Amino acid sequence: MKMDKDETNILTKSQIDLELAKIRSMTPQEAAAFAARAVAEAEAAIAEAEEAAKEAEAAEADAEAAQAFADATTKSGKGRKSPRRVKSLPSPSFLIHDTKVHL
Repeated sequence: MKMDKDETNILTKSQIDLELAKIRSMTPQEAAAFAARAVAEAEAAIAEAEEAAKEAEAAEADAEAAQAFADATTKSGKGRKSPRRVKSLPSPSFLIHDTKVHL
């Protein structure tokens, strides 16, 4: 379950005070239902956090593997000489044939 930032609901102090007043005036059954919804929301948030932690761990493992590969590639290239460039050779005149057709 992914939660968008739009779903985050930050309450002001006055909103919290209003919610507390509602809770105080609830019957025991209403309070139990309210608590059950709060627990369900908390469990969903925990599950989402656990999923995010797994994704972060996988990303970290990928990053470590990529860094190890980059380090190994860099180390394997040290001490090697660059390949020598071949100078261009003059065109071989012995390969040029007479292209005239003789009859």
